[in-house]
Amino acid sequence: MAHINHVIFGIKYVINHQFFNKRHPLICGLVLTDRCNLQCRHCRLANRGIPDLSFEEAVDACNAFYKEGGRTLYLQGGEPLLWRDGSYTIEDIVTYSRDIGFYSVIIYTNGTIPINTSANTVFISVDGLRETHDQLRGATFDKIMDNVRDSSHPSLYINFTINSINKDRIGEFCEFIETIETVRGTFFYFHTPYYGYDNLYIGPDERNEILLTLMKYKRKYKILNSRAGLKSALQNDWMRPLDICRVYEKGRTYTCCRYPDNPELCRNCGYLSYTEIDQTLKLKPSAIVNALKYF
Repeated sequence: MAHINHVIFGIKYVINHQFFNKRHPLICGLVLTDRCNLQCRHCRLANRGIPDLSFEEAVDACNAFYKEGGRTLYLQGGEPLLWRDGSYTIEDIVTYSRDIGFYSVIIYTNGTIPINTSANTVFISVDGLRETHDQLRGATFDKIMDNVRDSSHPSLYINFTINSINKDRIGEFCEFIETIETVRGTFFYFHTPYYGYDNLYIGPDERNEILLTLMKYKRKYKILNSRAGLKSALQNDWMRPLDICRVYEKGRTYTCCRYPDNPELCRNCGYLSYTEIDQTLKLKPSAIVNALKYF
């Protein structure tokens, strides 16, 4: 029933957005903690000393998002599965958000903590096979894969961020993930130069070659990016910033992402889930079908 309600909400949202220019949020991100147990090469968002949200703050943020019209909640960090407030855990936030009316709760995790949650969908960050992933994220690949295989969660997906180190290993990674029965598919992003053009960044021409390769791979592998989303990324014509996406982090609400108001960064953004939102709002069938898989 909740899934049906979410589909109905999505249809109404698209109609209101496209024909009546209503701009209430579609995606609501809640940063529970700045703490992370990893030191990934590409990340400077974690372990900056920002205090965790209290349970009351998280509840207030959920209520505010819901009042604005949001019905999809993303729980993120840092590493959100580390979050605690006394006896409260992330499951209390999942339960609360559902109780007040959110249709879908999605967790982004690095996968190093056992995946036991009632959230609707879990995305696990894995950036290659053992050698490549461990080079980028530390020696965690085997532990993550054990947790993925041991999980009984019905909606697990991989987030793979493409960069200069792992760009030539995408095919072998897709082959490997096909053997993991608990994983429903992989969503691909590109490394975004939030902190300047570092040595992980991939330029536009090479990025386009990779996008064409991903479109070919979709014929044989479980790739969650839609054809419409990949084409939009190839043409670089998707809407940025997306003012229907919100992120709350310790007293501040951002529009689109935690690095707003940077036109050059927007042009080089690799956060391809936003291409999916953009193409869904433009009523592209493949984007709509893909959204229904995990929302």
